[in-house]
Amino acid sequence: SNMWNLNAFIFFILFFHSTEFLCAFIYMRNELSLSSFLVSKSYLMAMSFSMLEFFAEWYFFPVFKTQNAWIAYIGVFIIVLGEGIRKLALFTAKANFTHIIRTSKQENHLLVTNGIYSVIRHPGYLGWFIWCLGTQILLVNPLSLVGFYVVTWRFFNQRINYEERLLRHFFGDSYLIYASRTPTYIPCIP
Repeated sequence: SNMWNLNAFIFFILFFHSTEFLCAFIYMRNELSLSSFLVSKSYLMAMSFSMLEFFAEWYFFPVFKTQNAWIAYIGVFIIVLGEGIRKLALFTAKANFTHIIRTSKQENHLLVTNGIYSVIRHPGYLGWFIWCLGTQILLVNPLSLVGFYVVTWRFFNQRINYEERLLRHFFGDSYLIYASRTPTYIPCIP
């Protein structure tokens, strides 16, 4: 049986994390560490569950995976879209894009509102949100898709709320005006 989508999944995982590290090396060298690969225990558990679902469904319901293989192509598109949005955000913000939320305003810290940031607030988060969902669509994993949606939405909702309190403190009215006219496009996170 052809498992091309599993090979594509592995490629996209390796590409995402290696390019995150590379971008950290280029733009965030003072914060560079193994955590710049953006792999955590909870992330590994989620990906392990998705692999478990993939192989269990492949073994017990092979027709489900093969008859719905066309869905995997949609997953590829969604992954590429999410990756593109995230990397465009990173290349636009450069050193203002960080993996670790800054709790104090740095001397060279700017409010980035140009490029992709002019149409999407937190495009890095939106890109990763889309990318995560795309990985599960690629694997045709309905259970993991729902689980990833809930978990990543909760993660980004909490992270955005925390980060925006800091950004309002750092940039005052400039951030309030920017946030009021620029949506996140993550469902239910205005």
